Amino acid sequence: MDKIEKIYKKDISNLLKGVENSNVPVVNPIIADVLDKMNIDTNAKLATLSIDASMRFLNRIGEPTVSNQDILIGDLVSAYFYKCATLNKDLVFLDIMTQAISKQNELKQTLAHDKINQDTAIIKEIESIFITTVIDYYKINMDKENLKDQIYAYYY
Repeated sequence: MDKIEKIYKKDISNLLKGVENSNVPVVNPIIADVLDKMNIDTNAKLATLSIDASMRFLNRIGEPTVSNQDILIGDLVSAYFYKCATLNKDLVFLDIMTQAISKQNELKQTLAHDKINQDTAIIKEIESIFITTVIDYYKINMDKENLKDQIYAYYY
């Protein structure tokens, strides 16, 4: 069986065929590794990986190097999330993942309003919300706090 990151890259590359200077949004290798070890539907894994990559990619909006094409690519990967989430044929999964998107956006707004106090716990929650949501949903026995620490250390 292919690793989930490989499937993701192949699918997104196919969607971007013919688009010049396009970059596939990068996935977090820690999250990809955790997903590879889970015994859940491949579409659920792809949905989790793609929404994490898309949201991270779209966080760059406003940076001088981000083009309109980059924004559209981020939106395309977000649409790919919805495709995979529905192919998973589990409406509850889709619902909890869209709730996680809303929660992440709320947490980002909290940080944006309080630039002086950058709460590490909130940052860890933002960075790990999709994988921890999946862990909770599928009742995977895993140390989520350690995972949050690993993901945080990867970026900061």
